Amino acid sequence: MIILDCETYKNYFLVSMLDTDSGKIRDFELFDGQDFDSKTVSAILKKHTTLGFNSSNYDMPLIIAALSGHNNADIKQISDEIINGGSWVTRGEEGLITFFVETPKWEIHQRRKMIKEYYHFDHIDIMPLPIGQASLKIYGGRLHAPKMQELPIEPNALINASQRAVLREYCHNDLEVTRLLYEALKPQIELREKMGAQYGIDLRSNSDAQIAESVIKHELEAKDIDCTRPTVKIGTKYKYTTPKHITFKSQLFNDLVTMIERVDFVVGANGQIALPDELLKKISYDGAEYQLGIGGIHSCESSQAIIAKDDELLFDVDVASYYPYLIIDGKYYPKHLTPEFLTVYESIVNRRIEAKRKKDTVTADSLKITVNGSFGKFGSKYSFLYSPDLLINTTLTGQLTLLMLIERITLAGGSVKSANTDGIVILCKRDNVQAIRDTVSLFELDTIFNMEYTEYRALYSINVNNYLAVKPNGTTKGKGQFAIGGLAKNPTNTISVKAAIAYLTKKTPIKDTILHCQDIRDFITLRTVQGGAIKDGVLLGKAIRWYHSTSEQGAIHYAKNNNKVPKSDGAKPVMDYPDTLPTDIDYQFYIQEAKNIIKSTGVSL
Repeated sequence: MIILDCETYKNYFLVSMLDTDSGKIRDFELFDGQDFDSKTVSAILKKHTTLGFNSSNYDMPLIIAALSGHNNADIKQISDEIINGGSWVTRGEEGLITFFVETPKWEIHQRRKMIKEYYHFDHIDIMPLPIGQASLKIYGGRLHAPKMQELPIEPNALINASQRAVLREYCHNDLEVTRLLYEALKPQIELREKMGAQYGIDLRSNSDAQIAESVIKHELEAKDIDCTRPTVKIGTKYKYTTPKHITFKSQLFNDLVTMIERVDFVVGANGQIALPDELLKKISYDGAEYQLGIGGIHSCESSQAIIAKDDELLFDVDVASYYPYLIIDGKYYPKHLTPEFLTVYESIVNRRIEAKRKKDTVTADSLKITVNGSFGKFGSKYSFLYSPDLLINTTLTGQLTLLMLIERITLAGGSVKSANTDGIVILCKRDNVQAIRDTVSLFELDTIFNMEYTEYRALYSINVNNYLAVKPNGTTKGKGQFAIGGLAKNPTNTISVKAAIAYLTKKTPIKDTILHCQDIRDFITLRTVQGGAIKDGVLLGKAIRWYHSTSEQGAIHYAKNNNKVPKSDGAKPVMDYPDTLPTDIDYQFYIQEAKNIIKSTGVSL
């Protein structure tokens, strides 16, 4: 694999390439007195699979412009047009990425002719792959890259001989960060390769949602279904009809159903449907509050610590493949795709279930991407899957169905402690567990759902989206603030979170966890600062990280208005990781942060 990156200026163009096997980097430059080595660059691109970040839309068009003989001024103009929303096209052909480069409009008027070049290269752009889209710099921070660096020379500068070395070093660091991200994403890339071979589509540069679109479109078009993107007028109104399986005993919920069926669901200017004001009021039932939403229902608990007693059982009940089965059972489909959509969609869901049963993880995982990735596209006016009525019917039916389960569990003697979209957490007496399970089994018979159980020893909640669930064997499941690591979340005082978890699960003293930690990565905070950050007159860039220090005064500020970056008092920037643990870490700050986390779950110290 060859990882590539570009730097573009009015009088300088750089392409750097990293060979992941050897670790060697080669630089190809274009400036006054230095011709671009088109022959070697073209040979590398034709021989190897190449990879970049945001490279299909930026780096590759610029490289091909250089291969086409454009000069520095041309390439810089093309770069500016791309950044400012110019029309550069990538197309798939014979399993490869085809790049179409056209002379910019500004140049056509000068030369009175149009130059078109077609190049066929095997290239992967990994920017769309991670969940929680971010910049390369932020991904580098999430992966704890040794060095974080912003562009060292402003984009419109003229580059002199000494500055070329600075830009080469900067570009090489971006290559190393891209390699870190590539290593983290290898399983996703491999899965996309296998899916692509199955469907005859190059999916390696696609997000989960894009894969879902490609696969479903592929299967629908095989049935001669027109997959043209539909147009739904702003202001289009939809009504909701409650399915027959939804029944309530409580007048509260019956009144809610009546209200939902009465109101209009209106398509807004963004193509999406907002929840009508009438449905925004919280629902109070059996001592808990619930909030409806376009995406799903959730409970409204806060600062809640639940520890099961010896005579109690605390467990989670989740609906397997909730929204997919709601779509199938409700026979919801995008009207422009005809009922054949349901045939294709149900086939994908059933094939996934069968693959899971046979422990065929590759097929199961690939079809999971298709099923889950498609759902958001139902609400996107830019997708051929766009279907506001399908989306609203599915989510409303899901919320009412979950409320039906909550009511039945409550009437059977269980206490619902938390609920979110497709699952609920229940606390009940052990001698009442069988009655609860029988109730759930009856719910399964009345619907088409299969329920999955997970037992917990304790549940500590800051709110419904930030909680720590402790299983009987001591292992934990964390969400939000209690989730550690990953590409979708910026690290923030991780050692304080670890100390809070150790205290809540094992009663380990907070100081022990924090004072014994020797890893600088656990002490850092990573965040994006729009417009760039500045500390003591030093510009840090837009993606910054720091730790809290006893030797540091003041805070980090926004460069554009000098406002303080939140929670950065006493912050010491650490854009380059040190070889040894700093001696000025403010341990008391991290100890207090851990205490605050614990207290926010309702636990007293």
